[in-house]
Amino acid sequence: MKRIFILLVSLAAVLGVIAGCSSTTTPTSDVTVEDFGTYTATDEAPAFGDPDLKAIAAEEVVFDDPAVQLPALDSLENLDSSAIYCFRMVWGNLAADTGVTTPTDWSGKLTLSRGAVVVTRIIRFEPGQDSLVLDSNVSSLPNSVAWVSTTTVCSDGLALRLIVPPSPTDEIVTVAFESSQLSVTFSLDQLDGLDTMVVVGFGNAASFQSFRCDGGYRHGALAGVWGRDTTGLGVFYGTWISNNGMIIGTVKGDWGTDSLGHQYFVGKYINETGRFEGFVKGNWYLRGQGKQAAGHFAGLIYDADKEPIGVLKGHFKPGNSRRTGYFAGRWCVGGDCFATPYLEE
Repeated sequence: MKRIFILLVSLAAVLGVIAGCSSTTTPTSDVTVEDFGTYTATDEAPAFGDPDLKAIAAEEVVFDDPAVQLPALDSLENLDSSAIYCFRMVWGNLAADTGVTTPTDWSGKLTLSRGAVVVTRIIRFEPGQDSLVLDSNVSSLPNSVAWVSTTTVCSDGLALRLIVPPSPTDEIVTVAFESSQLSVTFSLDQLDGLDTMVVVGFGNAASFQSFRCDGGYRHGALAGVWGRDTTGLGVFYGTWISNNGMIIGTVKGDWGTDSLGHQYFVGKYINETGRFEGFVKGNWYLRGQGKQAAGHFAGLIYDADKEPIGVLKGHFKPGNSRRTGYFAGRWCVGGDCFATPYLEE
């Protein structure tokens, strides 16, 4: 059954609700939230020398959208008062649950009520099965993108750039995601700090993130696997994405429950060459059980001297193995990142 939502809730409010009904479902770890576990401020091999991490980075393919050749798009982007957003959406079996065997049709469309939509990356589309449906009128600025997508034990997605020009009126600008499984509409105000996941039925969900590409913050996104190792302890690993939507590094860490009952995550991130960039540490909150389980995480970013330099937060669906589970979030480094508006978005 198709579900329709208007999402107007901030992440801070969601975290507050989830914290009140969270459940501890992970084994106890010897790592405490007072340190960074086994992670040190040292350089690593690219992608930590982890073939699974390299595979995740390879799942995103740069797309050369014909719209970038239009002079009108260049003019629109160069307007001082235009707002440019990096928008990521992933749908399907986010946790890669192998127990999901029924194909799900996610074909649909995303529409920006005013402005232009540019596709920058295609995520896990399978040739011959999944495809973009571009506007045949290549001479006009596209305000939407459509796709054909079917998922079973995996997920598909798109990374976009949304360019919103100024308006002389009080017109409300919206971004509408419409598919056979889900319809959801976001307001322009939400795009500055969008980070949400909507569970659809058993095993399926849709993840949405957005932030300003043209802002002064040093910020971006992160996404990958939130699963468990062979001992049952939680692990996460994924890509570190810049404010222009490009993959600039990788992140790796552990999550679990310490001896005091704190639900923690801890790890580090490196750039593309393996150079140490920072530690990550914080807390996670989970609600629901089985295929309906979903949660949020929030924490800080630290430098090599273990001083806080930024924040990160996001959402996840836990997996039961090292190659199942999903997380996506946002990060921000710099003094302005600790301002109340950013933390509450």
